[in-house]
Amino acid sequence: MASRDFDRRTLMAGAALAGAGLLLPGAVLAQRRKQPAAMPLGGFTHGVASGEPSATSMLFWTRYEGTGDQPVPLEVEISADPRMARAKVMGHALAEPARDWTARVEVKGLAPGRTYYYRFIGPGKNVRSVIGRTRTLPEGTPQSFRMGVFSCSNLPYGFFNGYAHAVAADDIDLFVHLGDYIYEYPRGTYPSAAETVAGRVIEPAGEIIRKQDYWARYRGYRLDPDLQAMHAHAPAVTMWDDHEIANDAWKGGAENHQPNEGDWAARVAAAKAAYQDWMPVSDDLWGKYEIGRWRRCTSWKRA
Repeated sequence: MASRDFDRRTLMAGAALAGAGLLLPGAVLAQRRKQPAAMPLGGFTHGVASGEPSATSMLFWTRYEGTGDQPVPLEVEISADPRMARAKVMGHALAEPARDWTARVEVKGLAPGRTYYYRFIGPGKNVRSVIGRTRTLPEGTPQSFRMGVFSCSNLPYGFFNGYAHAVAADDIDLFVHLGDYIYEYPRGTYPSAAETVAGRVIEPAGEIIRKQDYWARYRGYRLDPDLQAMHAHAPAVTMWDDHEIANDAWKGGAENHQPNEGDWAARVAAAKAAYQDWMPVSDDLWGKYEIGRWRRCTSWKRA
């Protein structure tokens, strides 16, 4: 079959058709809504994530909040067993204050089309993150391959039920997020205060413009238990759209960027840096993922 590039709108159209037959596990969602945000383990505050998979490698992400200005060394151990039996340390990472204490490491030498379990090890005795699950891409043509496709996740508008559905279905090989993972608006703007769901409060209160603002918005979003569960359940491939920076962004500005909000280029740089800190991504702007018969299933640029 000929190679094909998928853009955001093509993927969204396919996702809409697939979603028509989605079974909604209402009881599971109702139970999740009553749960508070996941409690941190030791210094691990926001769970774990994996992304940018290949047949033999994976990028692993976590956040470990240290003190002072010194990076915290972490290890990532990997096992084929969900109980982490015979786990092997296969990577080292630094949780750096300059990256809001986030850490990431690419691990190579994995087997194609295989499920792995992983966790990060922090300093001190028995300091461990939660256990995550991931899966490398297959080689050749698999019998099936299922993607969960998401976009436009505005926390104060409601619960992240789509993430919960996908986790409960337990049949997703790869999550794809097409952008608008966060929204940049201040509280009470989009949605209005009257439309905001109780308990879904964004931080900071104002519009996010500086890197520290974007960091804070990601910190709040990533405390959502369904979002954490999605990232811990399967690898993700992500791209940004406009709201990761500002609404209706273009090369020279955005509908939601005014002169009194500072230099546009500085805001773009801050938003991109925060994205690469908080998402399970490398610093590469291009990604290519070969899956089954598709010689080039997905290829895009985050810039």
